[in-house]
Amino acid sequence: MYAFPWLLLLLLLQEAKGGSGDDVDPEEVVAVLQESISLPLEIPPDDEVDNIIWSSHKTLATVMPGKEGHPSTIMVTNPRYQGRVSLLDPSYSLHISNLSWEDSGLYQAQVNLRSSQISIMQQYNLRVYRRLSIPHITVNFEISGEGDCNMSLMCSVEKAGMDVTYSWLSWGDSTYTSHEGPVLSTAWRPGDSALSYTCRASNPISNISSHTIPAGPFCADPDYASKKPSTDCCLLTKGLLIFSLLVILATGIWVIQVQKRCRMPRMKKLRRTE
Repeated sequence: MYAFPWLLLLLLLQEAKGGSGDDVDPEEVVAVLQESISLPLEIPPDDEVDNIIWSSHKTLATVMPGKEGHPSTIMVTNPRYQGRVSLLDPSYSLHISNLSWEDSGLYQAQVNLRSSQISIMQQYNLRVYRRLSIPHITVNFEISGEGDCNMSLMCSVEKAGMDVTYSWLSWGDSTYTSHEGPVLSTAWRPGDSALSYTCRASNPISNISSHTIPAGPFCADPDYASKKPSTDCCLLTKGLLIFSLLVILATGIWVIQVQKRCRMPRMKKLRRTE
């Protein structure tokens, strides 16, 4: 009975001192691996800031506003952010450079106002992603006795990371179709129009398409998959052979020039003795 008034008073004090924006969902922020990001801070223009405490799992940095025209100061307390954190005046926004995977997560700014006992809370959910490389397509196919060709195309990206989506675009005879997902299963019969396929990989900060894969050559010629790498290998061998011949030719010309220069002083000396 006697504890109820004290409990009510404690709840009222917590509500009075509690942060404005506690019930607001964190602001979603996406950033690029090894690049920079700024966490924007919004402060009412009429309120005077006493200090700002930035935290992520634990205290990250404390910001003290400058006095009489002096710049604000930031004291980084988390060693993992040393040399990577700075302040954007006059907004007090936090700037983080050289982002790593470990920087992903929840961030909070506690703005303590000098004019009142209220603290403004702002939260951010930072997600760090890698820029995607060109997708790679793996082709598996099976030709039946009737000549029907069943194909399975698998799209993948090296070191893709999280939240990657795949889509396919196929076209032939001026018609376009699309498909979602990393694997595309399709069939081709002799006499069908030759379709071509492209895979597109996307994440929140980038999207990129693969090289076009024609379905017809794989089904019409079962040896097409093995011929294509050998052709590339042949071109590489020819390129290396031409480069070697050019190096040998340049070396021969250099040797001839050196020999000529060595002979000229001797010839001059013989003429003087005559």
